[in-house]
Amino acid sequence: MAYENEILKKLENSDNWPSFERPDFLDDLNQLADNSFESKTVEGYLASVLIYQQLTEEFIRILIECSTFYIQLRVFPQEYQNRNLNKKMFGQLIQELTQSVIDEKIRIIVEKSNELNNTRTQIVHKLTKNDTINQISDQCKCIKSTFDDIWELFDEVYDNYRVTFKDFRKDIDDLKELIEIEEDNDEVEE
Repeated sequence: MAYENEILKKLENSDNWPSFERPDFLDDLNQLADNSFESKTVEGYLASVLIYQQLTEEFIRILIECSTFYIQLRVFPQEYQNRNLNKKMFGQLIQELTQSVIDEKIRIIVEKSNELNNTRTQIVHKLTKNDTINQISDQCKCIKSTFDDIWELFDEVYDNYRVTFKDFRKDIDDLKELIEIEEDNDEVEE
């Protein structure tokens, strides 16, 4: 019963739903990345690329957590355990997202995240092979545009999950009833 009670407790309070630990800080980081990008210097471009990648990584973590919570609610009272995302690298997180609940927007997020990752890798690992600052600038502009698309899609998908969780919360008594039915079935079997 501990698992079921944990899920119901999580559902009852929206503060317990998957979310950012420090949303204000993420906004600050995004502003820092945008400001760095706007400086039009190599160091500014590189700093912005790394921050955009980190923010995208955080979006992906949240979407995986949302997907997991959604599945937990859909199969309730059966158990579906959280995935361990600790120490997962960006590419691994993108792969984990493909193992989540998928719709067209998630497919695009995966595609754009892979695009961002590939361009970032090309910039960072082949920095000395770039011919000009303009080439780095063009690649960074591509990353910024891709990141902006990812953020917009993330907002839509995340908002949809939150609405879905609210719908489940409205029916929390039905979920509690499922526990009682399961308990009754367990007593009959004994």
